Amino acid sequence: MKYYLIALCICPLLSAQGGDTLTIYPITFSTPSPEGWNAQYKTTAHFPDTGGQWAKILMVQTLKCDSLTAGDKYPCGEWDYIWSTFVDVPKGDSTEQFCLGSFVTPYGKRLEMGDETGWEWVYDISEYAPILKGDLNLQVGNNQELLNLKFHFIKGTPLRDVIAVENIYPYADYKYEHLADDSLLTETEIILNAEAVGFRIKSIVSGHGHAGPRNCCEWDSKTHTWYMDDYELFRWNVWTDCGNNPIYPQGGTWPFDRAGWCPGTIVDEHEFELTPYVNPSDTIKLDYGIENYYDNGEKDGTFRMTQQLISYGAPNFKNDVELVDIIAPSNTDKYSRINPICDNPQIIIRNSGEFDLHSVEIEYGLYKGKKSTHQWHGSLTFLESDTLTISPMDWRKLKKDQTFTVGLSLPNGVEDENEQNNFLTSTALQPLSLPTEFILQIHTNNVNRAHENAFTISDG
Repeated sequence: MKYYLIALCICPLLSAQGGDTLTIYPITFSTPSPEGWNAQYKTTAHFPDTGGQWAKILMVQTLKCDSLTAGDKYPCGEWDYIWSTFVDVPKGDSTEQFCLGSFVTPYGKRLEMGDETGWEWVYDISEYAPILKGDLNLQVGNNQELLNLKFHFIKGTPLRDVIAVENIYPYADYKYEHLADDSLLTETEIILNAEAVGFRIKSIVSGHGHAGPRNCCEWDSKTHTWYMDDYELFRWNVWTDCGNNPIYPQGGTWPFDRAGWCPGTIVDEHEFELTPYVNPSDTIKLDYGIENYYDNGEKDGTFRMTQQLISYGAPNFKNDVELVDIIAPSNTDKYSRINPICDNPQIIIRNSGEFDLHSVEIEYGLYKGKKSTHQWHGSLTFLESDTLTISPMDWRKLKKDQTFTVGLSLPNGVEDENEQNNFLTSTALQPLSLPTEFILQIHTNNVNRAHENAFTISDG
C-alpha cells in the first residue's frame, strides 16, 4: 500500500479543487493478477483516519491490456464481465459490505485500449466519506485486465457534509421473478437521521441474462420504481445507449444498447433527492418495485443492484457554481470519441449552492492566448447540472497540443463563496489536417452487415 500527500498543481485531473490531495494506491499494475475464474483483487486499503473535511473523494480506476493477466490467453479478457468495488466497514462485532460502484469490462479480443498507461475511469465517491476511514478490506476488479487503483482525498469544504451512509438493500444478484413478485427487496422501515437535513437515494442497477423472447434482462428495458409509504415517488428506466462507447471498436455486440451498462463502462448510477418529501427523524417505509414480467420465460433474467440512503447536512454555500468537467477540447479517455475538435467548446456546470442559479460568467481560452467570455443565463436548482456549448474559437492557429482553461465567476452576479471548484484545465489536441483530396476507408463488421452502416462528412 502506498499513500502520498500531493499538491494539486502537479495533478491535472484535480486542477479544479485548489486544495491539497491525499492519494492512496491500494493496487498498482505490478500487483499480481488474481488467479481463478473472474477472481477479484483483495487487499487492505489504508484510508485516512483523520485529515479534516474532504471537498471530494475520487476513485480512479485504470485498466490496461497485458499478457500478465490471469483471465485467459488474451492481453485483455475476451468477454465482458461485471465486477464491483466493495469495502467491508466495521459494524459492531462484524462488518457490513458497501458497494462503491460497478463496472463491466470491454470485449477484449483484438482490443486496443489506450497505450502502456492504460485507460482511465473516474468515480466521484464523495458520499462515502463517513465510511472510508482507517484500514478496510477492499475487493475490486478481476483478472481480465491489469488494474491500477487510487483514491484521491481532496481537502476542502464539501457541498454539504455527509452525515451517514446506509444500505437500504445490499448489493446482490437478484432474479427478476423474485423482484417483481416482491418476495425480495420487500418494504423496509427506516428512521431518518435526526442530525441530517438532506436525504438522497442512490441506485446502482444493471440487467443480465438472456431469458425470454427479448433476452431479459440484459437486452430489455424495464421500469423501476421507488415507493414511500405506499405512494409512488420515483420512476425510471434502466437502459443505456452504447453506440457512443469511447472504447471502440470492440469485438462482439458492444454497440447495442443494454440495461444500465455497456461493455467497458461504469454501471449507471441513479440518484433521487428525498429531501422535499421528508423531515429529520421521520419514520418512513421505502419499497423498491419493478414492472411485472410476462409469462414467456423472461422471469429468469437477473438484476445486479445495490440501493443506498445517504444523509446530509445543510448546503455549505448559498451562491456556488461548479465547473464539473470540460468535454471538449479534451484528451481524456472518456471524451475521445468527440476530440479533437474544430468547433465550439463544451463544458458541464452545476449549481452547488443553496440558491437557484440564474447566471454565471465563463472565461475560457488557450492558456497563453487571449481569453473569451461567455455569459450563461438559465435556471438550475441545488445540485442540478447543465451541459453548455459555448461560443466558438478559432482553432486554425493551433499548431500543437496546448493547455485549454475554463474559469467560472459571478454566480447570480455576486461573489462565488467557493472558488475552489471554479477552474479546470484540459489539453486541446491539434486536429488532423487533411489534403484537399484523400481516400476514406470504412471497415464494418462481417457476416454481410456492411449495409447497417452509414457515414457523413461535414465541414467543421
